[in-house]
Amino acid sequence: MPRKPNEPPIACEYFIWGLFRRNGVYYADGRGGKRNLGKHSLGTRDRDEALERLKQLDRQKAVELGLADASVLDSTELVSISDGWRLYLEHSDRGEVLSGVSPPTLRRYESIRDNHIEFCSQHGVTVWNEFDKGMVQRFSKWLGKKHAASTVCLELQTVKSLVKWLIEEKKLPADCEIKLRLRRPQDSDTYCYSSDEVSRMVKHCTISPHLKWLGHVILALAHLGVRISELVGLRWSDIHLESGMIHIADERSSRRKGKAGTARTTKGRRSRSIPIHPRLRKAIESLGPNSSGFVFRDANGKALCPGRVLKLFIREVIEPLKNEFPTPAGENGFEHGRLHSFRHFFCSQAFLGGASEGEIREWLGHANSRMVERYRHLRNEDAQRRMAQIEFLAEEDEEDPPIEAA
Repeated sequence: MPRKPNEPPIACEYFIWGLFRRNGVYYADGRGGKRNLGKHSLGTRDRDEALERLKQLDRQKAVELGLADASVLDSTELVSISDGWRLYLEHSDRGEVLSGVSPPTLRRYESIRDNHIEFCSQHGVTVWNEFDKGMVQRFSKWLGKKHAASTVCLELQTVKSLVKWLIEEKKLPADCEIKLRLRRPQDSDTYCYSSDEVSRMVKHCTISPHLKWLGHVILALAHLGVRISELVGLRWSDIHLESGMIHIADERSSRRKGKAGTARTTKGRRSRSIPIHPRLRKAIESLGPNSSGFVFRDANGKALCPGRVLKLFIREVIEPLKNEFPTPAGENGFEHGRLHSFRHFFCSQAFLGGASEGEIREWLGHANSRMVERYRHLRNEDAQRRMAQIEFLAEEDEEDPPIEAA
């Protein structure tokens, strides 16, 4: 729909604004005066409501430019980008009982907030009413220049949820809802190690006394499929050698451990049990209990820190071995592998070993099959081996039929 002709300029308390409609929605144009105030969506199709919001925008711009004190803004002002994030993060941090998010998720939201505020600052967006469908599309392209598709999808979904919450809280009008369907990536670009690569990494650590502890960590990650944050918190009380199971605990409901700051959590918010592979069992038995209570420790017997383990893994394992497993130019290869890659390796090997989708889903701690599909990788050599095991023809029909002369 073409843009409606501009109305006569409207003199507000501090500035003179142009008012026009695009696709039925009112916009304020403050680019014609001494100060370039920008163009802003008022987020409504009703003229009276648009005029009221224009007054609020006029005061907000005056405050931003130092021409008025913040006291001129009332409770009905347009919600700024930073204020909207502040309110949403406070809402998200309302506690587990009230379905608030976990501390790691809250930190992820804060990272998304920083990206979004940076984008809005670069594009002159100051209030949430201006962040419409077109801005979401521009934000998506902006994110795509430095992030993977899965990250872009997550950040856009978070922003959409924030806008929906602001509407529910009556801080935004209903027509500010972002009606844009997102396509979730079906594949993952996380590198999945081969069996040869994992074996080589374990051997590399085993022959170096100062890296032997890291070899145990690699072996456990490859045979359990757990996240590094779950592995570093594994206690001897979680190991049940009699039943051959390892328990991965989510203790967020424990009041005592919560107060003490020792409660362990899982991303899926639920505990799970994983069978102990014979090779892993042998490694665990060689470690033996210790006074700290934790199963895995560093070379000095201290508790592990996920960030430090990753840093050492890259420096002491990936870098020394990357020439043995060269990565083709422009491809995703061994040198890009990280600790999370062992989770993908575990899923793929469990699948190849004949484990059912339900078993793999339970061991990984996922509620649905979609994530299992993303974790599962089928390498060319594995696919060829699987294909060779399939009998397409009866034994007597396997020879090619003779070719008759023309």
